[in-house]
Amino acid sequence: MADDTLNTDLLFRMIAHWIGIKPNAYYGSTYGAPTEDLLQKPLSSPIADAYLAKMRDDIPVIAALPPGTINMHASGDGLDRKTIFIEINGSYVSLAELGDVKRGSY
Repeated sequence: MADDTLNTDLLFRMIAHWIGIKPNAYYGSTYGAPTEDLLQKPLSSPIADAYLAKMRDDIPVIAALPPGTINMHASGDGLDRKTIFIEINGSYVSLAELGDVKRGSY
């Protein structure tokens, strides 16, 4: 990269597209977020690593980033809910809010 700053807006838009696509939706490709795999799991289950690994496999730009640049965090939201956040270099967006991210100019 020419400069040291990341275009986090563009990365969030890539992730939003990936999350909006179910796995195997594109013919001949496993591209897509296994978001439904997050359901019906114990709230203490460590599924973030597998989710991030699939994201890195499907989005080569994210795979090229240094380790620790993209992380997932969860916060308890009541007795039986968790809010999951994706963090890129200190910028956080919840998975629920990524649906509002729209494709813009690059």
